[in-house]
Amino acid sequence: MCFVVKKEFLEVTSSEKSISNLHSQLSTNNSPSFTFDSTVAIIGKVFQNVKLFPFDSVSYRDAINYLGSKTRILELCDQIGGRVVICPEWDGRVMTSTCDGIDGNSFGLINVKAIDTDNTDWSYNSYGGEDQFVFFPDGEPYVIDSIPQRPAVRLRRSVRLTAAHGNRVECDVIRTVRLLDRNEIFTVFGDATAVSLDQMDVSFVGFATVNSIVNSLFHDSVSGHSVLLRIRGMFNSSQSAIAIIPFQSDEESESGSPVQTEFFGSSPHGRLRLLPQAALLRTDGKYRCQVTVPRQQATPYLGAIDFREGTLTLIAFDLPEPQYSGEAVRAYNHGPSFPGETDFARFYEFNIFSSVHDLPHGGTWTHHQYTLHINADNRTLTYLIQEVLGVEYEQIYEKMMK
Repeated sequence: MCFVVKKEFLEVTSSEKSISNLHSQLSTNNSPSFTFDSTVAIIGKVFQNVKLFPFDSVSYRDAINYLGSKTRILELCDQIGGRVVICPEWDGRVMTSTCDGIDGNSFGLINVKAIDTDNTDWSYNSYGGEDQFVFFPDGEPYVIDSIPQRPAVRLRRSVRLTAAHGNRVECDVIRTVRLLDRNEIFTVFGDATAVSLDQMDVSFVGFATVNSIVNSLFHDSVSGHSVLLRIRGMFNSSQSAIAIIPFQSDEESESGSPVQTEFFGSSPHGRLRLLPQAALLRTDGKYRCQVTVPRQQATPYLGAIDFREGTLTLIAFDLPEPQYSGEAVRAYNHGPSFPGETDFARFYEFNIFSSVHDLPHGGTWTHHQYTLHINADNRTLTYLIQEVLGVEYEQIYEKMMK
């Protein structure tokens, strides 16, 4: 694991380097590197005069150079090219990742226009990022303190928010980001996925976020001050990318469909297709289109396939409790807000919603989410899409790419 940290929050346990020694190095020079155990730490380098990159072609090197010029970053790395970057000052969000080393493709959206204009409208922060922790309804800013610990980054913050109706929510938020190993991939995504990743021509990166809310204040409960969490992931769009949103069919649905699609009017032909077991959404960043799945029809998996790049993204998550009847999953493709607009971020996003929770004093509630990016040949991707998402590769290609 390598990381770039804000020195006030550094807390690392190491048999070879004491915390006092680490703080000493941080306070004297913001650019040294050193090794402790088998882990490399890159400390606090700030990048200047960074060349901006286009939205549709971003390398991981460009991404971290740019982010390092704007905010403090933490980076988790494995030994096979997987890298994940976290921005603790931007809500502790996972901004982007790669599975092919420093010069590999960057998967998460980095909205350069919004960042460069210092957009502080937190009612809908659009900086980007693959995994963002959001209180819902949206509308209140907070910064999470970063506390790196091997082999993960742990972030903690006391949060005090005022809802639109005036009620106050006061709690502690603990957010941990860690790389996935093969054992956890086996547990979350199944044996077929774990075995496929052992092939020589397959590269991957996976990470988990563990998001906990603790009622640590002197209230009997947070009843009347309940919170609904949303984990929002924003990804770079592509002409050849399709989002896959599995669902359980519901023959008794009043609307005649287990999903909702009419948010921006009827979608043009070829942008959105409903299969018996999944919705397919074109994610080219050219037209606003959205799909939502209620709790009763949702499954704990989502995905996206980029046919040109040979990349499959899989997301697994905790479903809301069965009694929750609201929206559980949302997939959205961004596009221009008015005819002829060209200067906008091209991205798609997945949103995962939790149940509404009331906690007694001292109570904790936790939501887990797992993201896995895989670069592989068509045969492997075909197998994984069928095994995890229950959809045939050829069926997606025939419906959406021809």
